[in-house]
Amino acid sequence: MPNVSPGRGLRSRLPLVATALTLVTTLSSCGLLGGSDDESETPSGGNGNLETTDLTISIMKPTDLAPFHLAMQEGFFEDEGLNVTPVDAPSGQDSLNMLMGGDVDIAYSSYTPFFLMEAQKLAQDKGGIKLVADASSAGPNSCVVVATSNSKVKRIEDMEGAKVAVTAENTISDLLVKSALKSNGFNEEQIKSIQWIETPFPQTAEVLSSGAVDAAFATEPFIQDTEKRAGAAPIFDTAVGPTADMPTAGYGSTGQFVEENPNTIDAFQRAMQRATDLALSDRGLVEPLLVEFAGVDEETAKMATLLTFQSKLDESRLQRVPDLMLEFGVINEKLDVSTMIVPTAPLESES
Repeated sequence: MPNVSPGRGLRSRLPLVATALTLVTTLSSCGLLGGSDDESETPSGGNGNLETTDLTISIMKPTDLAPFHLAMQEGFFEDEGLNVTPVDAPSGQDSLNMLMGGDVDIAYSSYTPFFLMEAQKLAQDKGGIKLVADASSAGPNSCVVVATSNSKVKRIEDMEGAKVAVTAENTISDLLVKSALKSNGFNEEQIKSIQWIETPFPQTAEVLSSGAVDAAFATEPFIQDTEKRAGAAPIFDTAVGPTADMPTAGYGSTGQFVEENPNTIDAFQRAMQRATDLALSDRGLVEPLLVEFAGVDEETAKMATLLTFQSKLDESRLQRVPDLMLEFGVINEKLDVSTMIVPTAPLESES
């Protein structure tokens, strides 16, 4: 795929100009934005010589990729000597398939596919799965179950036997819902009575409107999308109690790539940390990126309840995800997250 540079002239913290290739709004689109500027020298990668200057990264449409796009726009990858090419993946599993197939060096995904692949030892020939950067956690009202006014589901107590749209079973979407139900007194049989209907996020409003499902799990921008297109409203928040601030997504690679490219991984981590810090400091920088890359309109971008942006990997936080997977039978044995984490490289200001 061709590589298009944002250039240093775009560091004014404005949306990318029209000359940059724009990600189309379908999940099957291929986003191409990255590269170096016109400088002729070969960068050394900030704090150390890079093993490779070219990184290919699989990404998706969720709003928590805003810091990644901000790093592209502000030239943070470029500052580290990295030439980054993003490639769209339809789902987290597809993202990991790209990683395992050698099509990308780093994959963005919700955490459950990473941990499931590690638990099943499906990546052992590549040194296992290594987590290189955090992306987000579930803040208040950012991961909710929604329903329309004519649905039988009016409150959480009505969920028994309901048809519920989720991106896929045994992912963070249905696990958060199950945890919320358990916290509200649902027993194992009541939780098992729910019919999980696998539905890509962009189709959530459609299945709600048609009555094909009684309720749906949604994050932004799809909470706003279901409200606008289906008249849906949040019924309950899934990120409360045991799942408050639950890690939701991050970036991973293979142990083989990490071992062979430690300075390159450090450079990626520093760029993502700078971008995450900037995104957290000024939402005004994030909203245009949601319009540009998540395919939402300006009104939705302003109203969206965003996931909490993260970058530094924290063992105790991340351990909660495989523990939740174990609790609901997605994995059969406890998984030690500490063996998967690549320590986050400090910024110069932190050294």
